[in-house]
Amino acid sequence: MIKCLKSVSLLPVAIVFFSLALCCCTSDAFQPKNGSAIKVTIETVKGSDAMNTMNYVGVVEEKSSVALSFSSMGTIEQIYVSEGTLVTKGQLLARLDPTAAKNLFDATVSTLKQAQDGYKRLKSIYDAGSLPEVQMVEMETKLQQAQSTYNIVKKGLEDCSLYAPISGIIGKKTAETGENTIVGKPALTILDISSVKVKFSVPENEISVITPACKSVITVAALGDKEFSGGSLEKNVVANAVSHTYPAFITLPNPRKELLPGMVCRVGIRINGDSRGIVVPIGIVMAMADGRNFVWGEKEGMAKRIFVTTGEAKGNGVEIQSGLLPGDRIITEGYQKISEGDKIIGK
Repeated sequence: MIKCLKSVSLLPVAIVFFSLALCCCTSDAFQPKNGSAIKVTIETVKGSDAMNTMNYVGVVEEKSSVALSFSSMGTIEQIYVSEGTLVTKGQLLARLDPTAAKNLFDATVSTLKQAQDGYKRLKSIYDAGSLPEVQMVEMETKLQQAQSTYNIVKKGLEDCSLYAPISGIIGKKTAETGENTIVGKPALTILDISSVKVKFSVPENEISVITPACKSVITVAALGDKEFSGGSLEKNVVANAVSHTYPAFITLPNPRKELLPGMVCRVGIRINGDSRGIVVPIGIVMAMADGRNFVWGEKEGMAKRIFVTTGEAKGNGVEIQSGLLPGDRIITEGYQKISEGDKIIGK
């Protein structure tokens, strides 16, 4: 009986020793073998112009647009372009059925020829003094009327063809072949994209620092984040009553016609000023339970928390007001797998 009690009393002690041994084995399993360093991406902190850059979202707009319509009624015989077609000035775009206009023109030509022949005959008689002046005046009036009618009918025949008044791209096509036209109703719209305007909205508390002298960079996602240097900058003086923002425009040359109306872009406005601050990717800033923020840094090959004070967001980054200086080395990738004092090595 006594032997049984002794064996039972030793059981808890064995469990404790087994648990400790298991914990030690488990802890070692998560440590780098042979004390090897954890691979991370390390970057050196530099001053950034982002402190003086205002970022907005803009939309590309055409330089100008022209709505084209037929100036006479008729039936559309053919439309030679479609939406998105590049056209040049003077190019034939569409045509009305010219049958009626052509017949009227032929009749007018005959009337004009008759009036011209009659005038020529009477003029010789009048010059010889054998024709009263009143008859000569009457003949001149008929000739003028015939000439005016001819000019009007000729213009009507010419108006059966619709030509491009400018070079550009067809934006909208609002008519189809066989449709009866209405005078003044647009059939096509041409957009002039030889240069374009980028429109964006500026909050009222920032409009005062946006001036025509500001430099700008336009980044277009649809073109693989291609960047363009902005030209002249204009801002409206009338704010939107609802959003309290001011419309602003930046002109961009577009010789390759790659910038198209409707493209969304990022607008970076470099305001005047020489100060350079520190901006880091917003994703690397961590938060402690007590509310303090930190980033992971590297010192003598080991991971170290660097506590920082953050400021305003700058695009995909955040301003660092204190805690970092140019030249400091921070970890921008792989920080999820490290802890204080871990050995690290840059990739």
